[in-house]
Amino acid sequence: MSVLVATAAAVQELDADQRGALDACVVAALALSSSEGEATARARLLMECHGRYVRSFGVSDPAPQYPVFVKRLLGGRVADLLPRRPKESALGELQLLDENGVPSSALNRIAVEASEHGHQAPGIGADIRHLHSLLRAVGMLPESAGLTRICGETVQHAVFRALHAAGFEAYTRGREAMVCTPVLSRREVSRNVALTELGAYTAISPTRQFGGLWAACPLCRWTMRATYRLNGTVDLECEDERHSTLGARYRAEPGTDGWTLIPRGELRAVPELRPVEGHVALPYALWLWVTLPGLLEVELRDRLVAMEAEVRLWPFGDAYDLHVTLPGRSRKWRIDVKTWADPYGLAQQLRENPDELGDLCFVVPEHLRTYLPVLRRGVQGTAARVLTETDLLAEVRKG
Repeated sequence: MSVLVATAAAVQELDADQRGALDACVVAALALSSSEGEATARARLLMECHGRYVRSFGVSDPAPQYPVFVKRLLGGRVADLLPRRPKESALGELQLLDENGVPSSALNRIAVEASEHGHQAPGIGADIRHLHSLLRAVGMLPESAGLTRICGETVQHAVFRALHAAGFEAYTRGREAMVCTPVLSRREVSRNVALTELGAYTAISPTRQFGGLWAACPLCRWTMRATYRLNGTVDLECEDERHSTLGARYRAEPGTDGWTLIPRGELRAVPELRPVEGHVALPYALWLWVTLPGLLEVELRDRLVAMEAEVRLWPFGDAYDLHVTLPGRSRKWRIDVKTWADPYGLAQQLRENPDELGDLCFVVPEHLRTYLPVLRRGVQGTAARVLTETDLLAEVRKG
């Protein structure tokens, strides 16, 4: 089970005090791992986090004092940081920071999905604040609402509804741009009226640039996280756990002719270093909830078209993701692609809405194949089905 799959389920099992402690730990970890802003402001934020952390423990179960709190964040397991340590929790396997203060792949995700104060944190905080501004602009968040947790479905609904207002063609073009080009030049964004009006793209985060440069992950084309090392080099790594595991990791070394990227993983393709000036990127949450799931949708579209299938992407106002037919044949597939990090949560959602499933074919990534029995129980008694991407392609090939 991947870290993010386990984390998503484990966080839901925490009680209110444990979630409060996790929130404080997450923001503190982001402050410790960032060089953004003034040191005094980061130190003040760390003290505020410790105050919230102490309150989550209560009187009968005293929290560690500030120096111990900070020390435990470096390489400590999340479950060990929480009051009434959750037993047999996946959080016992998760670190927010390693011993050197380098963030884990899950840190930003927890900040967005499970933190009440993530907007205060350096780095990801700017992305969260930008996203809240976008939600307010499209009427999905009242002006008086506080900056609280972000729900992925709310964000998707807000963005897609706003793009729909420009018409179906503009919607499809804008959504595909957010999937295929999560970083654009300012000139390119200005040519897309729907994206310009939406205001989805923003300045590249300081945590994903170095020396005025940035590099795109070869797999998702979003900005890779940049971590400075004491020897003067910079480690670049995709924020997506699977992409990093597949090899989207590099070391940037300075030289007389500028920076050189050296692969640290299996991927030998070396991305181009580009100037931060003149470029804008999707904030973390839009990359997480629009770009990443959209990659499989667009890839399936392209592979099905190569098999001479007729494919409509995001048809009928995004009722589902792909409408597939074969020329001269009556069979059709109404496909809804699901790339959730938490298969158990997805199975629960399917069980809760049986009347809405119809004859949809839910397609999950191949790496979630072991969860097919769980997911298929979620659609039991309906006409809906659950397949992996490989299964779907084989089925369409057979006709």
